[in-house]
Amino acid sequence: MSRGKDRQKKAADLIARFTDGLLSGKMDVEEGEWIIEQLQSRADDAVPRAVEVLASPSQEDRLAALVLLRELGDPRAVKPLRRMLHKSDYDDVEKLRVIQALEALGSPIDEATFRRVISDPEALMQDSMEQMLATIEEPEQVEVFLAATVESAPEMLELYIQDNLTPLADRRLLLMLTALLHVEHDGVIVAAIDAIERMKEPVTIPLLEERARYDPSRQVRRAAEKAVLRLRARIGDPDEGRTPWITPSSLPLVHCLLCTIDGSGGQVLFVAREQPDGDLQVLDLMFNDHEGIKDCFSVVVDEDELEEMMDSFGGNEFVDVSLEQARAEVARAYQVTLEAGRRLPPVLMAWRGWLEGEDPRPEEEFPLPALEPSRQAELLEECVELLNLDEFDFWFFNPDEVEPFMPRYQELFLQGLSNQEELDALLNEAIEVVVSDKYVPLLPERLRRQAWLLAQIYEDEEIPLWALAAAAAIEEGVVVDHPLLREMMEISFSNAVGWYLRESLSQ
Repeated sequence: MSRGKDRQKKAADLIARFTDGLLSGKMDVEEGEWIIEQLQSRADDAVPRAVEVLASPSQEDRLAALVLLRELGDPRAVKPLRRMLHKSDYDDVEKLRVIQALEALGSPIDEATFRRVISDPEALMQDSMEQMLATIEEPEQVEVFLAATVESAPEMLELYIQDNLTPLADRRLLLMLTALLHVEHDGVIVAAIDAIERMKEPVTIPLLEERARYDPSRQVRRAAEKAVLRLRARIGDPDEGRTPWITPSSLPLVHCLLCTIDGSGGQVLFVAREQPDGDLQVLDLMFNDHEGIKDCFSVVVDEDELEEMMDSFGGNEFVDVSLEQARAEVARAYQVTLEAGRRLPPVLMAWRGWLEGEDPRPEEEFPLPALEPSRQAELLEECVELLNLDEFDFWFFNPDEVEPFMPRYQELFLQGLSNQEELDALLNEAIEVVVSDKYVPLLPERLRRQAWLLAQIYEDEEIPLWALAAAAAIEEGVVVDHPLLREMMEISFSNAVGWYLRESLSQ
């Protein structure tokens, strides 16, 4: 095979792989980006091959080629795409996709051309809206919509809501509009509030009341408060019970994997449900105990890939908990987010139904042993052993938290660390700034929650009791004064310093 034909075959194989992955839904973002990068480096072969696919009798293959040409961003695709607009065997929906691809390539068509090539623009827009409404109650579609809005100017999204969605007053939009209540831009949220109010649904009142009370923006709080007052005047009190637009997933539940707590109070929850083809669709939530829910997204993986995801969290062990407990953990983190004056990840609002429903799996839960007051002193003498566990890496101090103290530490290090008094003073300052001021109020509850997780992982019931004893001691105000707790903090400080220095030297 000649070198030219070899290049063409590689490009054709990559295009076929992209098409198969896109149409099957099994191609993740990383794989798609990798294929695009490979094809961009082979654009001379890839663009002509993708253009050839535009003549395929399969509409699905043509759609994949359109997506590919748009992502490749090569202007050589403009002329072939414009020729597609004049083919009578392509319907208005496909021509609209071509127009959108041309716009992405920096070659938009004018209004006169649009009306000439689209046979019935009004019917097309109505059909597109109906198709959107038929699918937008699915969380996957809302997530796709939210991902697309990231690339749009917020002003354009605001106008889209006002001009296209608000007049519909269709309750099928509630899942998407609920997610839009938590986006970054205030104007978009206000537009979503107006669209929700237009529906005149009593069940939306608590939703708007939450924004009126907790949103960090005064503009949003006032808009939500006024919407609530108008709705109450028009339709009365809100309906009781579960929000009806959030429906449980029909996919069988496989795992609710909750990881142990790290030094910042952070955890990860994987809720995995089995798709008909055997793959797992996983909802990934990341949260901590002082800021709440930080991130949320979904991904399709197999069991091995899910194991790799868990392994990537280092010493944090995962426990398969009940769906009821997973709901409780998310509800707690949800409230922490509100109290912290933060908006929730918009995607979470779309996937709330993933946590609803029954859990048919047999439960296996080990009870947390009781801490006998008579054993408190004995267990406190042993609790320093917690820092030998992987689950307690960097507790009290994370590497980034010791950074402000590193210049002084390095000075003492160069002096041979012989001045114990100055070292103690530095540690006292670090404890006061990082631990006492920031985390002491959180540590008892954090340790108790960690104790339950440890009871699920270790057969030795002394281990969770150490965490309970440390929690009780901290509540009694002996964080710095007790020699063993101070030793725990010294170890944690040294671990964090060592990690920070190793990372600095490796860069």
